[in-house]
Amino acid sequence: MPSGPPFPILSTAMANPLTVPSEEPRVLPAQIPIWLQPKTLIPLGLALVAGIALLLWQYSKAEKTRAESNLLLETKPGAETWAQLIRDYPGQPATALALLESAADASAKKDYRQAASLYEKFTRDFPSHPLASAARLAQANQLAASGDRPLAQNLYLRIMSSQPSDPFRTAAAVGLARIQIQENRPEAARQVLNEIVSANTGSSFLPEARSLLDSLPPPPSPTAQPPAK
Repeated sequence: MPSGPPFPILSTAMANPLTVPSEEPRVLPAQIPIWLQPKTLIPLGLALVAGIALLLWQYSKAEKTRAESNLLLETKPGAETWAQLIRDYPGQPATALALLESAADASAKKDYRQAASLYEKFTRDFPSHPLASAARLAQANQLAASGDRPLAQNLYLRIMSSQPSDPFRTAAAVGLARIQIQENRPEAARQVLNEIVSANTGSSFLPEARSLLDSLPPPPSPTAQPPAK
């Protein structure tokens, strides 16, 4: 009988298991992420370039408009220029000044409703402007001067109750108290003025509030009780 191993083929396979074709590792080709593929990168790049170009164009246009409006206000001040700025250059710093100038001019001409309308437009178009609070108070004053007391009172109350506290809160209280005095409501005016004086806001309108409070007639004395029988 042959002297070799009884199962030579099996022994060879077990001694060299990596040579079995079914067990050899399969190496897959590397895949490029989809966001790095040309068909994705090229459109993204074009969109980015277009976006930057648009921003630069808008910035250039805004700077040109700003320069034009400033030059117009400097070289041709007056009602005609203010009207042109308000009409053709919305949102520009020069237009904000044009609105304030136009409102002051209308007030000087006793066109109080027009002045109030211009101040309202200013606060609507430039809500973050440093003079927005002053314009809001001026609008209320113009409404009061025009005889529109309900709207004026509502605006005064909004100014007084705004949070954070409006810098013209004391002035609004004075304006509201004046309307209440005109409406023969001295006790309502006294309450408003007492509250604002007690708050001691440090406003430059505080002396006016105290003076107006002192000018009010004395409060009515309590009704005397009838003597007990």
